[in-house]
Amino acid sequence: MSDFSDALQQRLSRNQKLAAEREQAEAEMDRVREEEAQRDAALDQAKRDRHAELSAHLQVVAEQLKASKPDSFIVRTGWSASGEEYLARMKTRQMSPKRELYVEVDRDDDEVLARWTSDIGTAIEVWRLLEVTPEMITQMVLQVADDGAWSGRRPPRFPGADEPEE
Repeated sequence: MSDFSDALQQRLSRNQKLAAEREQAEAEMDRVREEEAQRDAALDQAKRDRHAELSAHLQVVAEQLKASKPDSFIVRTGWSASGEEYLARMKTRQMSPKRELYVEVDRDDDEVLARWTSDIGTAIEVWRLLEVTPEMITQMVLQVADDGAWSGRRPPRFPGADEPEE
């Protein structure tokens, strides 16, 4: 009987050890999940903060463009019906070539879309919210008014874009 008792003791002891290891592993998984949730929450907050910052900055520079020469620029800005995107459309009047910059700052999709439409071509660029700076937005809006930037055969490069291959 002692062999049976020893074997039983060993099994019970092993089961206790496995249960303790399982508990420890579950506690570690819970800790990792909590850290991931905190990281995700911090990233979401950073995206919301960047969206608010870029939206406010885009509104200011678009209005400055319009105020600089009301007869030369048509500027429309506002929020989408869902409140998720801030939209700005800036068109030229009496300028050659005709050009339009459309910018969409999208909170939920975590992106900024910029699109040039002009008589000499169309270009589109998409960035993640956290990659875009207010200076990039300012540069794009300044390009609307910069006749020199439009003297080529294509729209000007987006700020931060790599040099195009010829």
